[in-house]
Amino acid sequence: MTALIRLAAENGIATLTFDRPDALNALNEAMALELNAKLARLAHHDDIRAIVLTGAGTAFMAGGDLRSMRAALDEKPAVRDRAIGKLVRLAQTAVEAIAASRKPVIASVNGAVAGFGLSLVAACDLAIAAQRATFTSAYGRIGTSPDGGATYTLPRALGARQAAQWLYLDERHSADEALRAGLVNWVVPDDQLADQTRSLLERMGALSSDAFAQTKDLLLHAPQRNFAEHLYAEQRSFLQCAASDDFREGIDAFFERRPAVFGSGAR
Repeated sequence: MTALIRLAAENGIATLTFDRPDALNALNEAMALELNAKLARLAHHDDIRAIVLTGAGTAFMAGGDLRSMRAALDEKPAVRDRAIGKLVRLAQTAVEAIAASRKPVIASVNGAVAGFGLSLVAACDLAIAAQRATFTSAYGRIGTSPDGGATYTLPRALGARQAAQWLYLDERHSADEALRAGLVNWVVPDDQLADQTRSLLERMGALSSDAFAQTKDLLLHAPQRNFAEHLYAEQRSFLQCAASDDFREGIDAFFERRPAVFGSGAR
């Protein structure tokens, strides 16, 4: 069976490229299964320190595959719900895997983003976009509510009012608008996207893996805690990092006036 997501690994960086360009990389069941399997595999691959998601052709990802959903509409309700529900569950599992990843997951947005593609970008730790990239919700256009965590991640990235506008009205937004809104961190010329992404991934991959994971966890769970609880969580995380070899290396490097070289694992 032909892979729908190409995996390439080099210098500790794994690149997952959605490879259904004729369908604008729309997510079908086979592609969703493949995405989950490859994310799970990379999570346990000690040589991989950072992951990048990108698309082949002119789109990053144009949401879920509407052809397969349309076919399911002609089935009995139980069959319809099972088919569409499985795709939604697989999409949710993928963004949960990204949220749980102890390795940085970066969206390298090469082109059009819509539907679940928007949810996927919002779920990543950081995002860099080509100038030609465009962003739209597209859920309202087909008469459905969002999935993939968009109603959780977009308000946190854009603010409640702006997220509501994006999700209700399905307006198409440019890369510069996405940058101003806070959905992406950088916008670069189209022909520089690959090089700038590689540079970013090298920087992220050089971080202490435990410190990154602890910081990511603190950011993710901050809204669920009151201030005192969160301060205590920060204290626990700091002490866990302080028990690691990376912390000793960071301290030694500071006093020796050299860049720290972090490994992995705590004592």
